[in-house]
Amino acid sequence: AFRRRHVLIMAAAAPQSVNFEEVSKAFTQHFYMTFDTNREGLASLYTDQSLMTYEGTQIMGQAAIMNKYRSLGFNQAKHNIKTQDAHPNPLQPNAVIVFVTGDLQIEGQEYPMKFAEVFHLVQTGASFIIANHIFRLNIG
Repeated sequence: AFRRRHVLIMAAAAPQSVNFEEVSKAFTQHFYMTFDTNREGLASLYTDQSLMTYEGTQIMGQAAIMNKYRSLGFNQAKHNIKTQDAHPNPLQPNAVIVFVTGDLQIEGQEYPMKFAEVFHLVQTGASFIIANHIFRLNIG
């Protein structure tokens, strides 16, 4: 799991910074595997201060974000990640910005949809939380 793997990543990081590429890869793998198999398992990645923008609508806090996930209208999804980019946050040494693009296949849909997502991850103790999260389908 991301949290367990992340502890190993942090042990190898410099005291004032993180290995942002490793954190990004571990997070991305964990997030999408969890979304696709057990969406409720994403709750621990958010806090009451987390902010998500989902298709232009802002959603604040863990409970509201999880309610959004529950209201999506589908139970099964499969993400196929095409690209993943990561940056350290120079103003916040233990934070990582992750940008992901890919295909989203939803149950009952014949063709996958293109999506793009941005995560701002912030270290809290021995793990990372999602401070900011932006999701957009690339349609139109």
